[in-house]
Amino acid sequence: MTKINIMKLNKLIIFTLLNLLLAPSILFAQSVDEIISKHIKAHGGTDKWEQVKVLKTTGKFTAFSTEKEFTTYKTKSGAFYSSLYLGERHISEAYNGKFGWTIDPWQEIEYARKINSGETNVFLQKCEFFTPFYKYKEKGHKVEYLGVQKLDGSNMFVLNLTRKNGKSEKWYLNTKTYLEYKCDTEWVDFAVAMPAEKYFDDFRNIEGLTIPFFIERTFGQRDRIIQIENVIINPEFDTKLLEMPKRKEISKLNFMAGKWNVKLEFVDRIGKYQSAGSSESTIYYSNTNLLSEKISYENYFPYSLNINYSYNPKHKNFRVTYFNDFSSSIDIFQGKLIDNTLIIEDTNIYFDKKEKENKICKQFIYTKINSDKFTVESKISNNEGNTWSPNTKFTYTRKTN
Repeated sequence: MTKINIMKLNKLIIFTLLNLLLAPSILFAQSVDEIISKHIKAHGGTDKWEQVKVLKTTGKFTAFSTEKEFTTYKTKSGAFYSSLYLGERHISEAYNGKFGWTIDPWQEIEYARKINSGETNVFLQKCEFFTPFYKYKEKGHKVEYLGVQKLDGSNMFVLNLTRKNGKSEKWYLNTKTYLEYKCDTEWVDFAVAMPAEKYFDDFRNIEGLTIPFFIERTFGQRDRIIQIENVIINPEFDTKLLEMPKRKEISKLNFMAGKWNVKLEFVDRIGKYQSAGSSESTIYYSNTNLLSEKISYENYFPYSLNINYSYNPKHKNFRVTYFNDFSSSIDIFQGKLIDNTLIIEDTNIYFDKKEKENKICKQFIYTKINSDKFTVESKISNNEGNTWSPNTKFTYTRKTN
């Protein structure tokens, strides 16, 4: 080999060694924003994602070794709704951008409940279109670049994301594709927060957007797999899905909700109903499972009532409280709804033996006439409910304006 060829070979070796030595330094020299910019571009770019208002995904969700179908909607405003199965049990969950709810039979709670703070952090992750780095500054997040790390044989950019709520996540982005490979984050198991690992694979291009079709999450002894089969961009989305569902029992009183004109009738001295003018009432859901009413009227003296209607699952009956500002007292009633009639009374509600012996019992009968009309009749009893005497009758007619 000639001296010239030896010199060329030495230069090539030196050049190759320098490249190998400098490669990590070159990668590390990139700023956070440069890496994130390329990361967003790898997913299709800001312009493409700006056109997405709603994203619907469907496919298979695996939990407890059982594979079932799932459907998820995500919106640009930061809301999401999901219907899935954990094993054989159906789960519904939603987040409207401010608070979320879930129906999770695994916790032996059959009705919708609000999520706790740990679950809120999880829901914030679930509602993201594709990555938390998209417009992360506008969201109030902070990102720290931790350098390059080899993971499963590939170089990864390691970014530490601190969300606005203070929760941190460590993300691993492939240095060649700039797509996410892994995320160390916080998840929940039966509403209890715990660390989790999330892996991404099978990236596909859908109308210019790059989306991972395979996502696996492990936490504790759990393993969850999402396999997306179909993606629809900007489908119709019914925002009512985001509303926290009422208990089916309290929903049976929906006919009472609204604004009403109220015809007043009181029993006179000879036991007959006499017209006593009219009033107005507003009945509304002050809470998901609490129906409230405010009504004022005059019967010799002015009365103002605040009435709350709720359901007691333990005793499987309705509970109603009446606050009367005239007497400054609260009365409690309970009863059942049969067909279209709710009958509540206080015959078995007392706080001491003396009260029971001298108590004048009250009964209210709510009868649905149709969707725009119902009546409330009150009766009293001096013998613990053995016989009842009519007292008042209110006829509610829905306001049309």
